[in-house]
Amino acid sequence: AHAAAMLGAKTAVFTMSLDAIGNMPCNPSIGGTAKGTLVRELDALGGVMGLAADATYLQSRMLNKGKGPAVHALRVQTDRKRYHEYMKHALELTPGLAIHQAEIISIEVEDGHVKGVVTQLNGEYGAKCVVIATGTNLGGKIFVVAQGTGPSVTLPLKEIAVKFLIQCRVTARYNHTGCRKQCDPSTFRIQENRFSRRGIHVIETGKIASRRHPNG
Repeated sequence: AHAAAMLGAKTAVFTMSLDAIGNMPCNPSIGGTAKGTLVRELDALGGVMGLAADATYLQSRMLNKGKGPAVHALRVQTDRKRYHEYMKHALELTPGLAIHQAEIISIEVEDGHVKGVVTQLNGEYGAKCVVIATGTNLGGKIFVVAQGTGPSVTLPLKEIAVKFLIQCRVTARYNHTGCRKQCDPSTFRIQENRFSRRGIHVIETGKIASRRHPNG
Protein backbone atom coordinates (compact mmCIF):
# COMPACT_ATOMS: atom_id res chain seq x y z
CA ALA A 1 0.00 0.00 0.00
CA HIS A 2 2.80 2.39 0.90
CA ALA A 3 4.64 1.59 -2.34
CA ALA A 4 1.52 2.08 -4.47
CA ALA A 5 0.75 5.42 -2.83
CA MET A 6 4.33 6.63 -3.24
CA LEU A 7 4.09 5.80 -6.96
CA GLY A 8 1.13 8.17 -7.19
CA ALA A 9 -1.75 5.69 -7.17
CA LYS A 10 -4.80 6.61 -5.13
CA THR A 11 -4.65 3.84 -2.53
CA ALA A 12 -6.78 2.57 0.35
CA VAL A 13 -5.97 0.05 3.08
CA PHE A 14 -8.72 -1.95 4.76
CA THR A 15 -8.00 -3.68 8.04
CA MET A 16 -10.15 -5.45 10.62
CA SER A 17 -8.47 -3.36 13.31
CA LEU A 18 -6.12 -0.40 13.23
CA ASP A 19 -4.34 -2.07 16.14
CA ALA A 20 -3.46 -4.98 13.83
CA ILE A 21 -1.26 -2.94 11.48
CA GLY A 22 2.26 -4.33 11.69
CA ASN A 23 1.53 -6.32 14.85
CA MET A 24 3.68 -9.34 13.84
CA PRO A 25 1.47 -12.05 15.39
CA CYS A 26 3.84 -14.94 14.67
CA ASN A 27 7.37 -13.80 15.45
CA PRO A 28 8.58 -10.26 16.32
CA SER A 29 11.67 -10.36 14.10
CA ILE A 30 12.70 -8.95 10.73
CA GLY A 31 15.10 -10.61 8.29
CA GLY A 32 16.95 -13.86 8.86
CA THR A 33 18.15 -16.47 6.40
CA ALA A 34 14.80 -16.79 4.64
CA LYS A 35 13.64 -13.18 4.40
CA GLY A 36 16.74 -11.05 4.94
CA THR A 37 17.26 -10.54 1.20
CA LEU A 38 13.62 -9.53 0.79
CA VAL A 39 13.98 -6.87 3.49
CA ARG A 40 17.00 -5.43 1.67
CA GLU A 41 15.12 -5.38 -1.63
CA LEU A 42 12.13 -3.63 -0.05
CA ASP A 43 14.47 -1.05 1.43
CA ALA A 44 16.18 -0.44 -1.91
CA LEU A 45 12.77 0.21 -3.48
CA GLY A 46 11.81 2.72 -0.78
CA GLY A 47 9.94 0.40 1.59
CA VAL A 48 9.37 1.09 5.28
CA MET A 49 10.15 -2.31 6.82
CA GLY A 50 13.91 -1.81 7.24
CA LEU A 51 13.53 1.67 8.72
CA ALA A 52 10.86 0.40 11.12
CA ALA A 53 13.09 -2.48 12.21
CA ASP A 54 16.01 -0.13 12.91
CA ALA A 55 13.79 2.27 14.87
CA THR A 56 12.27 -0.41 17.10
CA TYR A 57 14.86 -3.18 17.42
CA LEU A 58 15.77 -4.80 20.74
CA GLN A 59 18.77 -6.64 19.35
CA SER A 60 20.29 -7.48 15.98
CA ARG A 61 22.45 -10.42 15.05
CA MET A 62 24.31 -11.51 11.94
CA LEU A 63 23.56 -15.21 11.46
CA ASN A 64 25.89 -17.83 9.96
CA LYS A 65 29.06 -15.86 10.67
CA GLY A 66 30.93 -19.15 10.95
CA LYS A 67 30.29 -19.73 7.24
CA GLY A 68 31.06 -17.78 4.09
CA PRO A 69 29.71 -14.26 3.48
CA ALA A 70 27.24 -15.53 0.87
CA VAL A 71 25.07 -17.02 3.63
CA HIS A 72 25.43 -14.25 6.22
CA ALA A 73 21.96 -13.01 7.18
CA LEU A 74 20.91 -10.16 9.45
CA ARG A 75 18.05 -10.78 11.86
CA VAL A 76 16.57 -7.96 13.92
CA GLN A 77 14.45 -8.70 16.99
CA THR A 78 11.97 -5.88 17.46
CA ASP A 79 9.66 -4.46 20.10
CA ARG A 80 6.23 -5.53 18.84
CA LYS A 81 4.31 -2.58 20.26
CA ARG A 82 6.77 0.01 19.01
CA TYR A 83 6.98 -1.64 15.57
CA HIS A 84 3.19 -1.53 15.25
CA GLU A 85 3.12 2.13 16.29
CA TYR A 86 5.89 3.01 13.81
CA MET A 87 4.22 1.26 10.87
CA LYS A 88 0.78 2.67 11.66
CA HIS A 89 2.21 6.18 11.92
CA ALA A 90 4.16 5.73 8.68
CA LEU A 91 1.00 4.74 6.79
CA GLU A 92 -0.96 7.62 8.31
CA LEU A 93 1.65 10.07 7.03
CA THR A 94 1.81 8.60 3.51
CA PRO A 95 0.30 11.02 0.96
CA GLY A 96 -2.54 9.58 -1.10
CA LEU A 97 -3.10 6.63 1.27
CA ALA A 98 -6.41 6.22 3.12
CA ILE A 99 -6.81 3.75 6.00
CA HIS A 100 -10.21 2.19 6.76
CA GLN A 101 -11.18 -0.08 9.65
CA ALA A 102 -13.66 -2.42 7.99
CA GLU A 103 -14.09 -6.02 6.86
CA ILE A 104 -14.16 -6.69 3.13
CA ILE A 105 -16.82 -9.29 2.33
CA SER A 106 -16.75 -9.29 -1.46
CA ILE A 107 -14.62 -8.39 -4.47
CA GLU A 108 -16.68 -7.09 -7.37
CA VAL A 109 -15.75 -8.34 -10.85
CA GLU A 110 -17.23 -7.38 -14.21
CA ASP A 111 -16.26 -8.95 -17.54
CA GLY A 112 -13.24 -10.55 -15.92
CA HIS A 113 -11.92 -7.30 -14.46
CA VAL A 114 -11.90 -6.12 -10.85
CA LYS A 115 -14.28 -3.24 -10.24
CA GLY A 116 -14.05 -2.76 -6.48
CA VAL A 117 -14.78 -4.15 -3.03
CA VAL A 118 -17.74 -4.24 -0.64
CA THR A 119 -17.49 -3.94 3.16
CA GLN A 120 -19.63 -5.67 5.77
CA LEU A 121 -21.49 -2.36 6.32
CA ASN A 122 -22.38 -2.32 2.59
CA GLY A 123 -19.81 0.32 1.75
CA GLU A 124 -18.72 0.14 -1.90
CA TYR A 125 -15.27 1.24 -3.07
CA GLY A 126 -14.22 1.26 -6.70
CA ALA A 127 -10.80 -0.12 -7.60
CA LYS A 128 -8.84 -1.13 -10.69
CA CYS A 129 -6.56 -3.40 -8.66
CA VAL A 130 -7.08 -5.29 -5.39
CA VAL A 131 -4.30 -6.90 -3.35
CA ILE A 132 -5.33 -9.38 -0.63
CA ALA A 133 -2.78 -9.52 2.20
CA THR A 134 -4.36 -12.29 4.25
CA GLY A 135 -1.94 -12.46 7.16
CA THR A 136 -3.13 -15.00 9.73
CA ASN A 137 -6.78 -13.94 9.80
CA LEU A 138 -8.34 -15.24 6.56
CA GLY A 139 -10.44 -18.09 7.91
CA GLY A 140 -7.90 -18.42 10.70
CA LYS A 141 -8.50 -20.74 13.61
CA ILE A 142 -6.48 -21.90 16.60
CA PHE A 143 -7.70 -24.96 18.45
CA VAL A 144 -6.86 -24.78 22.14
CA VAL A 145 -7.49 -27.81 24.34
CA ALA A 146 -7.53 -27.15 28.07
CA GLN A 147 -7.47 -29.89 30.67
CA GLY A 148 -10.98 -31.13 31.42
CA THR A 149 -12.59 -29.19 28.57
CA GLY A 150 -13.11 -29.61 24.86
CA PRO A 151 -11.27 -27.65 22.16
CA SER A 152 -12.00 -23.94 21.82
CA VAL A 153 -11.46 -21.92 18.66
CA THR A 154 -9.69 -18.59 18.89
CA LEU A 155 -7.12 -16.32 17.24
CA PRO A 156 -3.96 -14.71 18.65
CA LEU A 157 -4.50 -11.66 20.85
CA LYS A 158 -8.31 -12.13 20.64
CA GLU A 159 -8.34 -10.93 17.05
CA ILE A 160 -11.31 -11.36 14.72
CA ALA A 161 -11.10 -13.89 11.91
CA VAL A 162 -12.04 -12.86 8.37
CA LYS A 163 -15.04 -15.07 7.59
CA PHE A 164 -16.91 -13.61 4.63
CA LEU A 165 -14.08 -12.92 2.19
CA ILE A 166 -13.09 -16.57 2.12
CA GLN A 167 -16.64 -17.35 0.91
CA CYS A 168 -16.54 -14.72 -1.84
CA ARG A 169 -16.87 -16.31 -5.29
CA VAL A 170 -13.69 -14.60 -6.48
CA THR A 171 -11.46 -15.71 -3.60
CA ALA A 172 -13.16 -19.11 -3.38
CA ARG A 173 -11.99 -19.84 -6.92
CA TYR A 174 -8.35 -19.44 -5.93
CA ASN A 175 -8.61 -20.43 -2.28
CA HIS A 176 -6.14 -23.11 -1.23
CA THR A 177 -6.05 -22.36 2.49
CA GLY A 178 -5.55 -25.21 4.89
CA CYS A 179 -4.19 -26.11 8.30
CA ARG A 180 -0.56 -25.22 8.89
CA LYS A 181 1.73 -25.81 11.82
CA GLN A 182 2.46 -22.46 13.45
CA CYS A 183 5.84 -22.15 15.18
CA ASP A 184 5.30 -19.19 17.47
CA PRO A 185 7.91 -18.06 20.02
CA SER A 186 7.72 -20.37 23.00
CA THR A 187 6.54 -19.19 26.40
CA PHE A 188 7.60 -20.59 29.73
CA ARG A 189 7.28 -20.11 33.46
CA ILE A 190 10.22 -18.47 35.16
CA GLN A 191 9.75 -20.67 38.22
CA GLU A 192 10.30 -23.80 36.13
CA ASN A 193 13.55 -22.67 34.49
CA ARG A 194 17.01 -22.77 36.01
CA PHE A 195 18.78 -19.89 34.31
CA SER A 196 22.09 -20.69 36.01
CA ARG A 197 22.39 -23.71 33.70
CA ARG A 198 22.01 -21.64 30.56
CA GLY A 199 24.84 -20.02 28.66
CA ILE A 200 25.33 -16.30 28.07
CA HIS A 201 24.04 -14.96 24.76
CA VAL A 202 25.96 -11.87 23.68
CA ILE A 203 23.72 -9.24 22.08
CA GLU A 204 25.17 -7.53 19.02
CA THR A 205 24.54 -3.87 18.30
CA GLY A 206 25.23 -1.57 15.42
CA LYS A 207 23.81 -3.88 12.74
CA ILE A 208 21.12 -2.17 10.68
CA ALA A 209 18.39 -3.47 8.41
CA SER A 210 18.03 -0.35 6.26
CA ARG A 211 20.67 1.22 4.01
CA ARG A 212 18.75 4.48 4.40
CA HIS A 213 19.37 4.48 8.16
CA PRO A 214 21.04 7.74 9.37
CA ASN A 215 24.08 5.72 10.46
CA GLY A 216 24.11 3.56 7.29
